[in-house]
Amino acid sequence: MKHVLLAAALTLGAGAGAAQAQMWAPNPDLDRDGKVTLSEFQQVQANGILRLDADKDGKVTRAEAKSLADRAPNGAAMVDRIWTRLDANKDGVITRAEIDAGAKRRFELGDTNKDGSMSKDEIQAMRQNRGRDAG
Repeated sequence: MKHVLLAAALTLGAGAGAAQAQMWAPNPDLDRDGKVTLSEFQQVQANGILRLDADKDGKVTRAEAKSLADRAPNGAAMVDRIWTRLDANKDGVITRAEIDAGAKRRFELGDTNKDGSMSKDEIQAMRQNRGRDAG
């Protein structure tokens, strides 16, 4: 369970190191074609965060994220960062729409050549810059 929670946080770019991100974050190239589309990126991001949705109502509350805060290294800081980045309407709940919007911002930052997909090198660069971007 700890690994699943850590994967969720790392998938969001919640401030872990690049080596940890490579170890725990899932490969966002879901169809293994060598590029990551916005749709793939959003799906991986949503899967990571929505794993915290204990009551399966399609949204994640801070109470549900408490397990991450309690178990992951620097967990409380991770949860705070997740909420800062994703809770756009500041209602204390993260929805799929908010996850998708946040993933879109990060995707646009990561797609440095603006070709509509991210290469393995662009993904790696994004992971190394985690925490320094605005998304």
